[in-house]
Amino acid sequence: MNETYLKRSRAVARVIHAAQQLFRAVNTLVRRHDLTESQYNALRILRGADRRGEDLTQADLAQRLIASRANTTWILDKLEERKLVRRKGHADRRKNLIEITAAGQKLLARIDPEFEKLLAEILRDVSDAELTAMQAAVDKFRFDD
Repeated sequence: MNETYLKRSRAVARVIHAAQQLFRAVNTLVRRHDLTESQYNALRILRGADRRGEDLTQADLAQRLIASRANTTWILDKLEERKLVRRKGHADRRKNLIEITAAGQKLLARIDPEFEKLLAEILRDVSDAELTAMQAAVDKFRFDD
């Protein structure tokens, strides 16, 4: 094993460990609002699309969630049951346009301060420059799809 391999291996292990801890923290937060992390991400994606005036299909949402279309259907079924999202019908449910409802917007508005506090705590020792450098480094990761 050479030094480059060891350095990369340690770095990846730390990234994975940090990601797992962050996932647990976010999951704990959203569970208090009866959401899964995937449901929360779907709501955030839909809110962003709404703010940009962008229409998203269920397939678009699946791609952004990095989830299967079947799993995305389940996520949306649960959110729709709670009236947090709305499907604009299509014979093929994967082609439905999806939009966040006012109730979904209100729920995110309640979660936002908690999420901001969580991030502030977790990242309290990380400077803006370090965040920028971290994003730049992660953007350089290469995966063959």
